Amino acid sequence: MTTSKRHITPEMKNKAVFDGLVYPDGIAAFCRKLGIRDTMFYNWKNHLLSKGQMVFRQSKKETAVEQRLRDELSKKDSIISALVEENIELKKKFGSLPN
Repeated sequence: MTTSKRHITPEMKNKAVFDGLVYPDGIAAFCRKLGIRDTMFYNWKNHLLSKGQMVFRQSKKETAVEQRLRDELSKKDSIISALVEENIELKKKFGSLPN
């Protein structure tokens, strides 16, 4: 993985950090093997560590108000759907009205 004007994907960076941490010859040797600078590796590692806590956060539960609003939107959508269907059937039966 050389960095000469090549885009390194987030997946590649993630894998490099994990592989580098367990590389038996140390970080410097691992970075030489990949063709990257040590500072780049440590930047990736620090970024991963700073954002890693988001993985373990619990997802926000929906409040009662949010659930009620979601239910109301669902009802509205079904009413609109029924009205549009009825409108289409009436147009098929009677044709559109002249202006």
